[in-house]
Amino acid sequence: MTTLFESGIPRQEPADHRAFAGELFGRARETAELLRLLADPAVPGVLLHGLPGSGKTRLAFAVAEQYRAAGGAAGTPGPVELLTADQIEPDDYLALLARCAPRGAKLLATGRLPPAGAGVAYRVDPLAVPVDWSPTDLDAFCRTPAVQVFTAARRAWSPGFTVTSRNQQTVGRICGELRGLPGALVLAARVAALEGVGTVLAALGGAGGGRLVAAYVEPPVPLPVPSPDRLSGREVGGPAGRPSGRYGPLGADAARLMSCTPLFAGGFGPEALRAVSGIAPSAFPAALEALLDRQSLTLEDRPSGRLDGAAETRLYVPFGDLPEVRPAGGPLVVLTLRHARYYARLAAGAARRLAAGDHPAALLALRVEEANLRLAVDTLSRHGFTVEALDLMEQLLAHARVVGLGPDWADRPAVPLGATSPTGPAGITDGRARVRLALIRTEARLIDGDHELASALLDEAEAASSVPDRSRTTPDEPSTAARLLRLRGLTGCDRDPDRALAALTGAAALLRAVDDEPAALRVELEAALAELRLGRTGPGGALAGRVLTAARRRGDVLLAGTALLHLGLLAAADGDPSASRAHYVEGLAQLRPLGAVATLGALVGLVASPLRPAPARATDAARLLGSFHPGRAGIPGDPADPDLATARLLPGIRRRLAEDEFAHALATGAATALLDLLCSLSPVLPLAESDSVESDSVEAPPMRQLTSRQLEVSLLVADGLSNHQIARRLGISEWTVVNHLRETMRRLQCSSRVGVAGWVHRSGRRAGPARSARRGPDDVTLDESVSR
Repeated sequence: MTTLFESGIPRQEPADHRAFAGELFGRARETAELLRLLADPAVPGVLLHGLPGSGKTRLAFAVAEQYRAAGGAAGTPGPVELLTADQIEPDDYLALLARCAPRGAKLLATGRLPPAGAGVAYRVDPLAVPVDWSPTDLDAFCRTPAVQVFTAARRAWSPGFTVTSRNQQTVGRICGELRGLPGALVLAARVAALEGVGTVLAALGGAGGGRLVAAYVEPPVPLPVPSPDRLSGREVGGPAGRPSGRYGPLGADAARLMSCTPLFAGGFGPEALRAVSGIAPSAFPAALEALLDRQSLTLEDRPSGRLDGAAETRLYVPFGDLPEVRPAGGPLVVLTLRHARYYARLAAGAARRLAAGDHPAALLALRVEEANLRLAVDTLSRHGFTVEALDLMEQLLAHARVVGLGPDWADRPAVPLGATSPTGPAGITDGRARVRLALIRTEARLIDGDHELASALLDEAEAASSVPDRSRTTPDEPSTAARLLRLRGLTGCDRDPDRALAALTGAAALLRAVDDEPAALRVELEAALAELRLGRTGPGGALAGRVLTAARRRGDVLLAGTALLHLGLLAAADGDPSASRAHYVEGLAQLRPLGAVATLGALVGLVASPLRPAPARATDAARLLGSFHPGRAGIPGDPADPDLATARLLPGIRRRLAEDEFAHALATGAATALLDLLCSLSPVLPLAESDSVESDSVEAPPMRQLTSRQLEVSLLVADGLSNHQIARRLGISEWTVVNHLRETMRRLQCSSRVGVAGWVHRSGRRAGPARSARRGPDDVTLDESVSR
């Protein structure tokens, strides 16, 4: 028998032994199938092909080792000698097969393209990635092949590295966005070890399709290539044997396409590439095929957004590859704006379909293009197209309402309000733009559960809307007034539910006046919860029932399912558990066809609604995530398109609770069936009962001892100081004040700064400790102001 590495072909060791750290993960099926093929006398050779970085060389290396260790196909007729070649072309593969045949040898080779003719072409797919995850299933998460490869490679540089519930989110995101490609995962692990995981996340989140730093890219360790004296003929395989045409200069159209790829993030659809490049539709197929043929781009069976919905394929730049041509200066600006406006049109179309009740394709397009849409917001803002940027934000906010996750760009003051581009349209007034932006940010923070910051942002919006502006020739649109009313109702329910209900009712009426029936129905559903907060289950149930009827008449499955969930909570509050359970069952049945993301978004929107009492929101949301994840409400995940329904919401809800409370709530939910958990939700009590800590209970102590800093902040809140004034007084940032105040409210079980001030006064504490803190120039006492 001839072994894999004969005396004339020295065995090549990896340049860096850590590149192949650990065992071959997730390839047991492929290894068994390849050994079976090599043992078949009718199979002269096998060519492994697949995406760049999919692990073809590593798999061939391991299979050849096992073939040698097993003694070949012992006991069976046929050849036992095995020769290997790496990264060869189809013509070379066929030539090698022809020369192996007289010797009775078999060939195991790797290449990017399947051969035409003899032999077997075996596709090597990427590794399985986590479809979704939760800290409650950390063991199962760590057994996912992509996670195993990343962990093993990371340990090669950082031996103490391990996956924990704290870094699970980061590891899962890296594995998912690199699509389970082993080569990319090893590269990402190396970059994370040498420069920190933030470098990897920045590369994944920015433009450029998730390509990592080129300096870290090393060619895969090659398998030995049969030498010329072994097979009478020229050496084949590897770069030297590549035809010059395939790897020669790009044509003009292909180069133009390739120059546009750095503009995208996380892959892109063929339609998007054609629209951004500006290439004629008739020339686009040939130019794209040229890039696919030379593997400058890969086309994968993953969804992408289109202007009319969603497509089933998505383009990627192979990891580590850099475009051969990149325009600079003016042409780059034109292409960047073209990219932004394409995705703005995509978002506008998806928002229209959402409003019309056509959800699946719209939700899919917005979800898979989140990274490109985020880039579009930044581009339009940076170049001064304020109106277009705000319009795009509004459309993305519609998606955020459905999925229950506030957009991360809402916290960034990226929009240069009132600025204009030299080539752009006339700007809008600062005041009107500020109102729109503040309203967008307010709702985004409400969706994320940050009610304190949402209230502060809403104050900014109301202040901006009341500032006289000579450039305004018309009053604010009724829709703006309706949004102000709605958000005031949502943020003010803890303090005054009667006024909140009146605000929501007025907002619905204004929305109907501008013929926005879908928005009016959503607000009426919120008003039903406000009725429940006042203890009026009858009117609340009637209102939710009317919304359900209207949604069914319009064919809006999402709104109908959401209304049924509200009816379930209302029925439980009315003391009818059987009706409550029936409504929940029907509501889940309506929502499931829309997918796990929309189903969980509707559930979290109900459980964590600002119209429910503050102490129950975050805890119930964490319990819900724990219960939803194991069975995903009967909605299986798609390995080719992980939706991360639970994983996307975990960080935001985790921030609202102490770590031990979050872990306990998550574990409690995981041990409870979803339907049982919904039926166990505490009915919303009237304000006088649910907020007794803020109103009647003089003796009520805090849940935990406040820290000295939290007590200082509480005392200054009781003095009537704003967050800005407190920050100046204590010499800390305003965000730190917000965080201290949020934690204080959680420990005191109150939902607003009014409750904190009331606790200070009821407890007999006065502002002694805070008076000794240094004050800023804006902090003036009453006596000082009088003396001045």
